[in-house]
Amino acid sequence: MMISKLFGVCAVAAALAVSTASAAPVLIGNSSLDGVSLSDSDIQAVLLGKNVSLGGKRVVIVVAKASDGQEAFLKSKIGKTGSQFNNHWRKLFMTGGGVAPTQVAAESDVVSVVAATSGAIGIVDDSLVGGLPVVGK
Repeated sequence: MMISKLFGVCAVAAALAVSTASAAPVLIGNSSLDGVSLSDSDIQAVLLGKNVSLGGKRVVIVVAKASDGQEAFLKSKIGKTGSQFNNHWRKLFMTGGGVAPTQVAAESDVVSVVAATSGAIGIVDDSLVGGLPVVGK
């Protein structure tokens, strides 16, 4: 009896580990960026507006208003929260140093806008990638 309970607990733990391991935020790109692969330093330069082109295309950053995965990605890649990221871009925009990212309601909208916009990139859960190229992890 005790062994079957232990087995059940282990099975649930393993299932949870697999489901959380597959939910990772990634940086996707428009199909015009197919073949582009960014290092962590490249991702940082693009997301902070220091590099404004990829694959010969002008970068358009697309972000969701609120996304836990996006928040985690920004913290790990550029060391900023979503709020700090938005403030960074507000300052750049106000000083003429860049065009603020396009903001949409949800990650699914990020996918739609990135798919329709040449040179666009966005942060989404890897389960939403569809056929778009992943340009950074």
